Amino acid sequence: MLLTLAKSKQLLLLALLLLTFQACKQSEFYDKAAILDPTKATVANPGTSTGTLPPGNGSEGGTTITPPVIVTPPVVVTPPVVVTPPVVVTPPVVVTPPVVVTPPVVVIPPVVVTPPVVVTPPVIVVTTPKVDCSGSWGACSQTCGGGLQSFIVSTQASGGGLSCQASAGATQACNKQACINLVDRTEIFTQDSTRDGDVDILWVIDDSGSMADNQDALSRNFNNFITQFLDKKIDFKMAITTTDGTSSRNGKMVGDSSMLTRASATGNRAAFTNNFSKWVKVGTSGSGIEQGLKCASSFLDRYSSTFLRQDAYLAIVFLSDEEDQSEKKVSEYLTRFQAAKKNKGMVKAYSIVTKTLPKNAQWETIGKRYLDVTTATSGSSSDITADFSATLKDMGGSIVNLIDRFALAEAPYNNLIQVYVNNVEAKAGWTFDSVAHTLKFNADSIPAEGAKVEVKYKVSATVLGAI
Repeated sequence: MLLTLAKSKQLLLLALLLLTFQACKQSEFYDKAAILDPTKATVANPGTSTGTLPPGNGSEGGTTITPPVIVTPPVVVTPPVVVTPPVVVTPPVVVTPPVVVTPPVVVIPPVVVTPPVVVTPPVIVVTTPKVDCSGSWGACSQTCGGGLQSFIVSTQASGGGLSCQASAGATQACNKQACINLVDRTEIFTQDSTRDGDVDILWVIDDSGSMADNQDALSRNFNNFITQFLDKKIDFKMAITTTDGTSSRNGKMVGDSSMLTRASATGNRAAFTNNFSKWVKVGTSGSGIEQGLKCASSFLDRYSSTFLRQDAYLAIVFLSDEEDQSEKKVSEYLTRFQAAKKNKGMVKAYSIVTKTLPKNAQWETIGKRYLDVTTATSGSSSDITADFSATLKDMGGSIVNLIDRFALAEAPYNNLIQVYVNNVEAKAGWTFDSVAHTLKFNADSIPAEGAKVEVKYKVSATVLGAI
């Protein structure tokens, strides 16, 4: 009995649960129907407590509810996230800055050049002769000259006749020539070691019909001449003219002297050499009456103001296989050349001429007048038939050697000179070139910058005018 009661309670509870569950399902059904299609759902009047409910199977009693259309919700496709591809930045190449190393200063050992001299034109002081020895032989019993190598003329010597004795003790036959008038000369220079030496070179080249080979030889061997000037850093200028003094070419410049300088040679050596080699071939159509001295003088008349430099040496080089036939005396042309400088010693003439006639000579003649002006200026000469290579090398060396020397205006009598530096006699430390008439100080005895250098000597009163 107890079991039956317990079981009845369980069934009752189960029935209640089912009713509750059924009611929930219907309510849920209406809710869903209303949501899906409100027109097909009958809703109980909210003001009443009852309403028509569909039967459990949906086909009987109440309002027929069309089952909702079950719409499959669309597949919501989430649009892909568009990812902008990253900008690929190539990482910069990191260049380690180079280590800047200051290149070492390459010091080329300087060419040791003896400091040049002769800047201030020398002051030349000349005194009158002390004795006039123009009298008769009997007047020779007097002192001639005085000072350096003065002659004392004795009376009648034993054995007859007259004799003259020099202060040094030498004797010789007494005659008018033994009694020489001597003139005192003083030249004053200023030592300058602050600049390079300067030289202006004028080439006077024979342009007659026989000179083609000689012009060609000069052209081919020119480097032997000019290399010495470049090696010693001498500031040079060159110009070219011909020996044709009978036409408008008289003293006219050939080529362009502004392109024949040290600056042009160091700037472009090949172009410089080519220009000189081309221009010295002046041709062979010039006059057969060679007038080299006249043309050199005419060149100075035309171009002195533009070509010559005040403190530079003037070297005139004559190249000819025949004698000069200029109208004036050699002495007149020499005076014109030396007038270009305040110190006559700064003018030097050089000759490459016929010195000895070759066998079977046809047109060649000895260039005596060229040689005379060369000797008078203490220059140097060479035979035109000699090896041009050696000739130009020696001649170039002679000109280069002038740069660090004091050139005297005259030839000292017996090559005797006295040297004073700042009024103190210098009895050593120098040498005298008796051929070029130049004074050169030894390397360890060069006067200080700005020092006054005096050179005293005697010259013969004989005048050059005969040449």
